[in-house]
Amino acid sequence: MATSFKTFKGFIDGDEDAVSQVFLEYKNLLYFVIAQYVNNKEDCNDVLSDAFMKAYQHRQEIKNVNGLKSFLCSIAKNEAINFSKKNKEIPSSELIEEIYGNYDRGNAVLDLLEPLLSNKETIVVYYKAVFSYTWDEIAEETGIPSSTARLLYKTAKEKLRKGLK
Repeated sequence: MATSFKTFKGFIDGDEDAVSQVFLEYKNLLYFVIAQYVNNKEDCNDVLSDAFMKAYQHRQEIKNVNGLKSFLCSIAKNEAINFSKKNKEIPSSELIEEIYGNYDRGNAVLDLLEPLLSNKETIVVYYKAVFSYTWDEIAEETGIPSSTARLLYKTAKEKLRKGLK
């Protein structure tokens, strides 16, 4: 689901209803991004709150409705990395670069999927294709029924086939 221009404008203007709507629309995707770097659910929730608060504080920097999703994901990723470094949950970036190289594969996949899929479709595809989760595991992690996850995955595959041609 894409954010409407009215909701986007309300978010930029600081309208409480629009801010709540944006949070509800993107919280699962942001949590997913954060969970790649933070291993504890409580910490993920804290980082999610901090990331959304930071996004709200810097909302004037978003130039158009199409940039909202990537803006929120970037802030979530940066907040999660900063949290993890501060709490030493992941190896230093130098070690990661030494092992995997400088290329961030996780965000490359998200960058590819972002313009083509809805938030829920992106999450389901990521869990299924990148982490090889079962439908039941996806349902448990996302709160989406497994039948709905299957349908979202099928729809996403069709969109990707069309969009990547």
